[in-house]
Amino acid sequence: MQKTTTYAINTFHAHVYFDIQQTALAAQVREQIIQDIPQLTYRGQLIPMSIGPHPKPMFELHIPADCINYAMASIDTLRQGLSVLIHPLLADDYLAHTAEAKWLGTPLPLKLEVLR
Repeated sequence: MQKTTTYAINTFHAHVYFDIQQTALAAQVREQIIQDIPQLTYRGQLIPMSIGPHPKPMFELHIPADCINYAMASIDTLRQGLSVLIHPLLADDYLAHTAEAKWLGTPLPLKLEVLR
């Protein structure tokens, strides 16, 4: 019998990636998402460089679990071609950014060695 693990997930992170030449577009997408999803618990500023496991400039949003389905649909509609990583907030960052992650748009290679 296979053992299954369950997690109590309260929050999701969304990382919206952009190229530096797309900074104005990313700022516009960020504002549209913030307007459409008032339940966001964190609305990060644009980060114009690669940091941590993230391969490109990005901005981060925190989404309560009880509105993740609406938020994912909204972000997918508003992302204007930008790639978005959505993952649960877990004690195991590697698991959160891999097996438990979902991509909207083109998946990007993360710097996973940072999470080990």
